[in-house]
Amino acid sequence: MFRDLSGVPELRRNGVLRSSRHRTSSGSPPRPGLTWAQALFGKELALTTFDDGADVLHAGEGKSVSFPGTFSGNRVTFVHRRAGSAYSVVEWVAAPGAPGTPPHLHRATDEAFYVLEGTFDFRVGDRTLEAPAGTFVFVPKGLEHAFWNGGTSEARLLSTVSPPGFEGYFEELAEGLVASGDDDEAARSLREELSEKYDIEVVGPPMRAAN
Repeated sequence: MFRDLSGVPELRRNGVLRSSRHRTSSGSPPRPGLTWAQALFGKELALTTFDDGADVLHAGEGKSVSFPGTFSGNRVTFVHRRAGSAYSVVEWVAAPGAPGTPPHLHRATDEAFYVLEGTFDFRVGDRTLEAPAGTFVFVPKGLEHAFWNGGTSEARLLSTVSPPGFEGYFEELAEGLVASGDDDEAARSLREELSEKYDIEVVGPPMRAAN
C-alpha cells in the first residue's frame, strides 16, 4: 500500500516526487500525477508540474532579480518561462519614485500588461496613460512604450511577452549591473549589448513620476 507524499513539506521542497502511483494510507485511488522539482545547485524551483503539462507556481515564490544603480527600486519575478511555450510572464514591482523603463520598442515582440496593485503610468505611442489596478494595456510589436510607478505607494503588474525569451534581458541586466559596480561606461556597454540581443530599441531616457 502506498501513501501519498505530495503534502509532506520535506518532499514538497526537496528532490523529485512523482505521485501518479502513490496511494493514501486508506488505500484511496491515486491523485492526478504531478512532479515536484527542485532546481540545481540548491535553488528552489517551487514549481508544481503536472503530468498533463499544467504548471503551478505558489504565491510568493519564483526567482526574482532586483536592479542596482540608476534602475534601483524595481524588482522582477519570473512567473512563467517554459521552453517552447508561446509566451512568458513576469511580475514587475516598482517602488514609488523609482525610475521606470526608457521609451523603447520591440521589432518582433508583443507585450501585454495587467496592473495588480498601485498605479503605473504608461507611455504608449504618443499617449500617456494612467493605469490603476485592474487596467490592461496591450503593446504590439513596433510601438514605442514605457512604464513607471506613477503613484505614491508600491505598484505591481504582470507582463506577458510573446514570443518568449525577452524576459532573459532582466536576468542578465541585473547580474551585469552588479558586476559593473560604479563603472558607468561598463553599464552603458552592457545595456547596449543586451538591447541588441533581446530585441530592444531604446528611444529615450528612463521615465519616472514627476513628483
